[in-house]
Amino acid sequence: MSREKYPRFPLFLSLCGREILIVGAGNIAVRRAGILLPFGCSIRMCAPEREDELKEPLRGWILDGKVRYESRRFEKDVLTGREFLVFAATDENETNAEIVQICRGKGILVNNASDASMCDFFFPSVLRDEEIVIGIVGDGSDHRKVKQIRKKIQDMLKGEKRPK
Repeated sequence: MSREKYPRFPLFLSLCGREILIVGAGNIAVRRAGILLPFGCSIRMCAPEREDELKEPLRGWILDGKVRYESRRFEKDVLTGREFLVFAATDENETNAEIVQICRGKGILVNNASDASMCDFFFPSVLRDEEIVIGIVGDGSDHRKVKQIRKKIQDMLKGEKRPK
């Protein structure tokens, strides 16, 4: 059965206490970690960069104990079996594909930042407003459109807060 034939089902999960592995430490990986942090998950990141080479805000999150960081290239043994979700967000397409293959073999849901067709789930554009959490995804082909829709919803929510 072809995954591309069917739309993605929006599912809001409790990540509280769940182990999340992000492989990579570039812009996409750091953005994913920043969006995930408020949801109570345990984030572990793995990348070949030394800790002193990392940029903010990642360095601060590591120093504050919000993110655990392993300075090493991805190898099979990075996966401990405790991962609930894995994000393959390296700048190497082959490494990301290898991560997907290994995770699928272990029954771990995986997102490949470099290839939408290799994603078990899409990472949504997340909008939080007090008690509301909104996630917006497309089919992976038009990130700009998703961003525009997010902005429209954000503006609408801001408009509801204006005094009448």
